[in-house]
Amino acid sequence: MGEYRNLLHAFSTGLMSASDFEAGYSRLADEDSATRPEEISRILGSVSADIAALSSDALSNKERVDERGLRARVTQALRVLDAMRHGGV
Repeated sequence: MGEYRNLLHAFSTGLMSASDFEAGYSRLADEDSATRPEEISRILGSVSADIAALSSDALSNKERVDERGLRARVTQALRVLDAMRHGGV
C-alpha cells in the first residue's frame, strides 16, 4: 500500500504530472497481486476509473475529468486511505 500512497501523495501535491501519475499508477496496478480489504480495493478502483476519465474520448463531457479534477479526487482518496490507516474511518 505504501507505493500507492506515495504515488497518490506525489500527484496530489503537484510533484508529479497527470501523465506521469497515470503511467506510475498503471504500472503499480499491473504488478499488484495483493489481496486487499474491499474498501481499499474500491478506493483504488475509483482512482483507476478517475484516471480513465481523464483522457477517455468515449465518455460524455459530464463524465470526463481534467487534471485539476483528477488531483482533487486523488487527494480525497488519499485522505480516506490515511484516515483508514489511522482508524478514523
